[in-house]
Amino acid sequence: MVSEFPLEKRLDLLPLFKPHKYLFALIEGLVKERMGLAYVNNLENPTVGLIGQKIIFYLSGDSEDLSTPELLEKIPPNKLIFIPDENWLQKISDFWGDKLQTYPRTKFSSEKLDINYLKELQLRLPKGFVIEKLTKENIKNISDQAKNIIHLLFPSIDNFIERNFGFCILDGKKIASLALAASPIYDNTFEIHIETNPKYQRKGLALITCAKLIEYSLNKGLIPHWDADNEPSAQLALKLGFTKSEKYFSYFWNNK
Repeated sequence: MVSEFPLEKRLDLLPLFKPHKYLFALIEGLVKERMGLAYVNNLENPTVGLIGQKIIFYLSGDSEDLSTPELLEKIPPNKLIFIPDENWLQKISDFWGDKLQTYPRTKFSSEKLDINYLKELQLRLPKGFVIEKLTKENIKNISDQAKNIIHLLFPSIDNFIERNFGFCILDGKKIASLALAASPIYDNTFEIHIETNPKYQRKGLALITCAKLIEYSLNKGLIPHWDADNEPSAQLALKLGFTKSEKYFSYFWNNK
């Protein structure tokens, strides 16, 4: 029988989700920030579990456990599902059948990022634009999408500013592009979120904003993770100096 895991004990779940490796920073953020939901098969000795928050769900543990179908029923349609191995792929394929859809992604290595190269990229900032660190004042002008990303792992925008960092390119007071350290920083790693106002695309602003964010993080001894959910994002990662691109899939199901 599946039960919701007690909020005060969720740190105990982290070893169960270690197989996710690359995206572990996001899982760790959800658990340590006490956000989202967590379900397991056994409150005393969980061997299979589900952790989720709004649009993202992670499965881990023994996919053959008898409680797995009950866990899968907890995942709403059209939400991203991340699994750790092929055994889980077989399980969710059997459970949802033709309703299961793939969502291609690309992950990268940050081991060859070059601070000097990142500084050179920033020299491409077009005239009339200014790049600034996000503050309590200018963050008020970020998009709803960026606010939603922050609220996935932070209790408030102010909490994000106090603990994390981001940079934006301004055209006057209007944010043309921004890049965020979008996950709480544990073990010196974080996930990047990048977006550019459609009116300012094709000016190289995303490249410059990300270069600033990554340079800043490397100078602080932090490791940025880049997980691309589309081809332009993957190409941007390569231009910034990320290497070892590796394709993989997340999943979602719909009832159409």
